[in-house]
Amino acid sequence: MNTRLVIAALLAGLAAPAAFSADSTGAAISAQPAAPAKGVPVVAAPAATDAGADAAREAAALAKVVRLPVAGILAKNADARGGINAWRSVQALTFSGLMDAGHERKPPGNRVPGDPHLSKSEQRKARADLVQATAEAKVIQLPFTMDLARGRKSRLEIKVKDSTAVQVYDGANGWKVRPYMGNTTPEPFTPEELNAAGAQQELDGPLLDAEAKGNKVELEGVEMVEGSPAYKLKVTEKVGAVRRVWIDASTFLDVRTDGTRRFDGKERTLYTYFRDWRTVDGVKIPFVQENKLDGLKDSNRIVIEKVVVNPKLDANRFANPS
Repeated sequence: MNTRLVIAALLAGLAAPAAFSADSTGAAISAQPAAPAKGVPVVAAPAATDAGADAAREAAALAKVVRLPVAGILAKNADARGGINAWRSVQALTFSGLMDAGHERKPPGNRVPGDPHLSKSEQRKARADLVQATAEAKVIQLPFTMDLARGRKSRLEIKVKDSTAVQVYDGANGWKVRPYMGNTTPEPFTPEELNAAGAQQELDGPLLDAEAKGNKVELEGVEMVEGSPAYKLKVTEKVGAVRRVWIDASTFLDVRTDGTRRFDGKERTLYTYFRDWRTVDGVKIPFVQENKLDGLKDSNRIVIEKVVVNPKLDANRFANPS
């Protein structure tokens, strides 16, 4: 699968949702960060006694985890996702859904933080008003469709107002059409974009048939991820790239992975969380993923509404869109 890694990288690259506007694989269409995912409460920092109790509970949970060898974790992960044979029969996938792309912008009003004419109390009020307005601002969601095929082929289309942005990779070459930037003819990928596309995993991800793909998988330990113990796996890909994948110790489904993105001229770690796993034609796929860039508070979500396994795709689907 790592359909979810491919979606995260390509969506961030083409449309630069949320805080990923300086991603190396594309330009921003919105500089506004997306709202935190619904259902994730924002709470005050716990008291020291609460923190100690939480740490004790986490330690107890981690201590109960059965220490399995890497081969055992990979086998259980494959079974949890539908089975190795089921995934070997998947030659293509089509996803459609919605992706976060920032907030609707609101006029700042009369008081603007930083205005030298405001008193200290007015400055505080202006900052509070801005925080409130941002929290209440409607999240912009863009419809998208993505096709994936073996050979690391991909085609991503995003509806932006009355136009459609397109990004295509045929396994060796890539093109993009960005009408929201005034570019209506296909542009070739930059060398950096081409390298990023070529580094993407096959549609079934780095863990299934890892050895056949030339991926080396090592167990680095067990950590808590969103309140549950998870096996932390280090994956060294055939090309030398390193990523980590966290596998839930109970369900054996992927719960988090990491990668890198360029933001504000710096390489930052991008964490992707996977939720709402559903079975489609015998294989399990996460219908919600949340992307969080290390060092930033905000996140963006990708919500899949429909998945088609082994769709009939036109031979030119991954060709130059011209």
